[in-house]
Amino acid sequence: MIYQCFSVKLLAIISLVALLVSVNSVADEPKASTSKGGLYLGVKAIFNELKPEGTDNAGGVGIMIADHYHNGFGMEAEVSRSKADVNLLDLAEDYTLDAAGLYGVYRSPGAFYVKVRGGVVWKRLAIGDESSTRTTFGGGAGIGYDFGRVLLEGEYAYVDKDVAQWGLSVIGKF
Repeated sequence: MIYQCFSVKLLAIISLVALLVSVNSVADEPKASTSKGGLYLGVKAIFNELKPEGTDNAGGVGIMIADHYHNGFGMEAEVSRSKADVNLLDLAEDYTLDAAGLYGVYRSPGAFYVKVRGGVVWKRLAIGDESSTRTTFGGGAGIGYDFGRVLLEGEYAYVDKDVAQWGLSVIGKF
């Protein structure tokens, strides 16, 4: 468990460093924060809220890729993995939540922006040796700041009737 947690955090740190290095290396000219068009690639830190209550250390990481038009509309794909400790009644297991989504997304114009998205989400929740898989509608809303080539974004996402996520993303714009 400690090794898995360490490796997930190490992967997130390496991805963030690689993203920042690649954004700086391709930055021939600054990309205007008023233009939302282009390819986006980002990493996300996640905190999960699960129902029923009784989970501890519910966090994970995700990666996303998006293609945006200059009018702010686009498509976004995201995959994430989260882990937590479950302490309900006689159940003392760890859970793993894998989620993948394909969303239609809108980011408003300007450096400070609002984001909304909705689409199809696949999730797999595994507790101990048992797992369940479900495909459903999911969506979210958030705010962000566009620094030109890098976006910093906070978001609330509805994954399922039993799962909600809070996320903080660092996104490169190409």
